[in-house]
Amino acid sequence: MVAETGIYITWVTGAIILSLASMPIFKPPYAKLTIDGFIDMFRRYWAHIILVFSVYVWKDIFDGLDRSIMANTRIDMTPYVYAIEGDVVLWVQEGFRSFLLDQFFTHFYVMGFMSVTFSSLIYPIYFDDRHMADRVCLSIFWVYILALPFYILFNVRVTGDHIPAMATIAYDLTPEIHNWFTRIDPFTNGMPSLHIGLPFAVWLTLQKWDEDGRWAKFSNFILLFISVTAFTIIYLGIHWLLDIIGGMLIAMLAVQMSQKTHKSIWNIFDERRFSHRLARILDNPRDSISSSIELFKKLIEPYQEPSKKQTSLFIATLLISTSGILLWDATHQNLPLEGAEWPTSTAGSGEWLITIEELPDETIFVAAWNTTSLDNRTISTKPWATTPKVTTSDLGFALFTNERIDYFEFDDGKGILQPLFKIYPEDIILDISIAADNDEVNIMILHDNLIKIVNKNGEGIPIPEALNSTAITSSNNMIAWASNSTFGPIVNITSLDYLINTNIEIKSKDLLSDQTLLSDDIVLDYKNSTISKLEMDGNWLVAVVDLGPIDRLILIDILTGNQTILGDPLWQSSSPSISDNNIAFLQISGWNPTLTIDDQPNNNDVWLYNMETNLSTQLTFDQVNEQHPQVLKGSVAWLETRPSSSPVLIVHSLEEIFQPYSSVVIQTAILMLIPLIFVWSSQSIKENKT
Repeated sequence: MVAETGIYITWVTGAIILSLASMPIFKPPYAKLTIDGFIDMFRRYWAHIILVFSVYVWKDIFDGLDRSIMANTRIDMTPYVYAIEGDVVLWVQEGFRSFLLDQFFTHFYVMGFMSVTFSSLIYPIYFDDRHMADRVCLSIFWVYILALPFYILFNVRVTGDHIPAMATIAYDLTPEIHNWFTRIDPFTNGMPSLHIGLPFAVWLTLQKWDEDGRWAKFSNFILLFISVTAFTIIYLGIHWLLDIIGGMLIAMLAVQMSQKTHKSIWNIFDERRFSHRLARILDNPRDSISSSIELFKKLIEPYQEPSKKQTSLFIATLLISTSGILLWDATHQNLPLEGAEWPTSTAGSGEWLITIEELPDETIFVAAWNTTSLDNRTISTKPWATTPKVTTSDLGFALFTNERIDYFEFDDGKGILQPLFKIYPEDIILDISIAADNDEVNIMILHDNLIKIVNKNGEGIPIPEALNSTAITSSNNMIAWASNSTFGPIVNITSLDYLINTNIEIKSKDLLSDQTLLSDDIVLDYKNSTISKLEMDGNWLVAVVDLGPIDRLILIDILTGNQTILGDPLWQSSSPSISDNNIAFLQISGWNPTLTIDDQPNNNDVWLYNMETNLSTQLTFDQVNEQHPQVLKGSVAWLETRPSSSPVLIVHSLEEIFQPYSSVVIQTAILMLIPLIFVWSSQSIKENKT
């Protein structure tokens, strides 16, 4: 956290110093530089400064909304952009790639943009060019306002996140820079490019309203900056060519909006008028109130007999408000599971979710929840000496401790769910997995030095090849366990009928990430790495590989042996759950291997990887800690823990769900639109006649 803050402060400080140092070069010919000018400009232009800097406040809010929309609606336009452009941006990166350019353009991308934005605001304000300050500030403001709909509804990923061979150079230059970017950038705000849109809008503004050429030097500099920036954002693997075009078009519209609105806006918000109005109110409050009433009457007078313009405004307001309600539903699909008051762990499969609650009186309560019907069943259990763990399959689930296993099957009945059988092995139980093939149920039990296959009668068959295993899993009649070798961890796979028997060496290396870590003297121990957890579904297997400083998730295709690292290799990843071509897992997005465990940020976020699209989507964006993500039928569930409150069980729908009131809103809007369109058409004909 400190490191990421440090690099940000360095960039900001550098941008401010560079902007101030350049003032003698770009100032108007008549202007003089004094220290008093810096103090006085805040008094004279405080509304302008607030207007521009409010953009950055809104950006944080809408970036969070954008991530939520992306996670819930999965609107992704990147494939369409790629279909148009192909690998043009990749050719640029590969043709010019060098270490020095990586370093220079990364810092230029951030600090250069900060410097130009800061200069564009400060220069006309400091030199008291109100004519230009009014228009520059509004142009910057309108650029972002016009870009917002694209960021919310037209998600385009960065090029390095979509083209496999392309690197996100800036985002991965160092772990500190990487972590800083992941906190402030959703990586889906490609179209339009504000790195082009904002300076291009400033340049157009200067070209349009600089009648005497006093800002000619600064205008030429900005044009040069735009040219370098266009190459930079392509080279770094951030933007597409279409993003640049989009930024230019947004800038052109912003300047047009500035031209149409600067008089009306600054008539109200001009700092000098504020002072004058305040003095009048203090001097004669009664006259001020009378004047305000008269002004209000004049404002509403045109609306007493509405024109086509007012009707159009009402229609637009209706459409925007209706869209806002639907957007709210689309971004609020994380629903707390009512009834689970003290959950501490959970596991699930299909429609069922098993929760274990540790009540304040230290009793243990276990329940089975159907996430489709939202019905729940209390689990009949003999009092546990310690809190049990839970593992599930499509047919049922098992509760277990070091010395006991209770197996249950899912059903649609009512009342308390009774165990189908219980097992009390002689050896200490480390972990278990359920292999359910048709009606046959076998429990895979991991002991200290052995794995046993135990049926419902308690009869156990040891697996001789599974000595010194570190993790087990199963799916249908397939069993997988992890072991170590001189070269690193191995996954052994067999079937209950022994028709299949193979082993796969785990490949957890990522050269680019390893080089980044190595630059900070962080070495991953591949030779002595171990697999701490396995999850299996069909022919797919997920392994959690402990590399010492961090854990990585490896997705393995059992049939082909192909392996993929899930998530970002620089981040700590854990707790995978796999089902129906989806994998839910946790990542600590701010993980810094240079810090000790106690100093690490510990808030996990839930991610979802789809094996059909090969895309990872972040489902949570908060400062709370998520635990135990579970992929269920049509949903993902996880446990959300907060320091000052009890844990909450969240169920996130993978389908686009709209609340019942949304239908009512849509129907009402449609009914209102019919007479409004009729009125609008009539007004249009009448106004055309006149």
